[in-house]
Amino acid sequence: MTSSGSPADEPARAGRAVSLPTLRSLTSHATPWRLTMSVAGVPEGALRDDYTAAARLTARRYPAFYPVIRLLFPPAWQPHFYALSAFALHADCLVDVPVRECDPSRFHAWAGQVRQGLLTGQADQPFLRAFLHTVDVRSVAHRDVEDYLVGQAERLWTTGYATEQDHDDVIDHISMPAARMQCAVWLAAAEPVPERQVRLVMDAAQRVDDLADLAADLRRGFLTIPEADLLRFGVSRTDLETGPDACGVRALLAHMRTKARIALAAARDALGDADDATQFVYGLVLAGCEPVMSGVERQGAALPRHGIIRQVRPSPSGLLNDARRVLLRRLRMAW
Repeated sequence: MTSSGSPADEPARAGRAVSLPTLRSLTSHATPWRLTMSVAGVPEGALRDDYTAAARLTARRYPAFYPVIRLLFPPAWQPHFYALSAFALHADCLVDVPVRECDPSRFHAWAGQVRQGLLTGQADQPFLRAFLHTVDVRSVAHRDVEDYLVGQAERLWTTGYATEQDHDDVIDHISMPAARMQCAVWLAAAEPVPERQVRLVMDAAQRVDDLADLAADLRRGFLTIPEADLLRFGVSRTDLETGPDACGVRALLAHMRTKARIALAAARDALGDADDATQFVYGLVLAGCEPVMSGVERQGAALPRHGIIRQVRPSPSGLLNDARRVLLRRLRMAW
């Protein structure tokens, strides 16, 4: 994503197709926001404005994600989730730009502000001040923040994956530090993160996301299909951009879809061994992956050229089953 404005403005401009008044109507039955912040322990004053800014940033960038948190998450979690989300979304905006337009100094300057903020508790950006407060009160490990920043920095100038290990590195260096920060919202300080279950969910979600973003990534000069798989099926980047009739494209994409489906099945199986809160949060992640994956499958070999935006049509029966599972997990929670 590129823009002529400042990095701080980029996330706020994205996703304006759904207005904040519309989002407010969707969440009219949620706990009032002021009460939510009180339950979450956010002190009155300017800090509440910072958390509100983080929530608005999340709503603008991912309007479907905002009401899910407001309606389903325990009020004590909500401001902290928005702060963590805003932090990650801003990092993505600084890194997810066309390779030819990449300016690493913007990300590194911002990462320096984050590191300084971890020492001082101070920051210029409202959403970053909220994030730093969440890090403090929820005992988010500074090492996870640092690992996340280093992992995002590794993506600068990256144009693709050589092998499956590159995919694994994204999970280990970016997805897992972000997930550990999330888990700090509901796990006690001494309670271990269910690493195996969470990593399987992150792996599956990333594979689905990579397929869904294949067309957009190709346009910005990035390819998440490993070169080893391209060689195995005799496919080049140009073949993917040319169309479904290019040699090996259909077989390659079928192979990548199979990988994602296997990962989703493994994640669903493993999640049943996690605590109720982890099952609830990451069960929602998997539920969100399902209609996207179905859209990928529906698009077929046209995926690299057209993406999936018109192919995401959630199954009513699938939605009902996922909703039932999510609500049962929510009811089992003690909050």
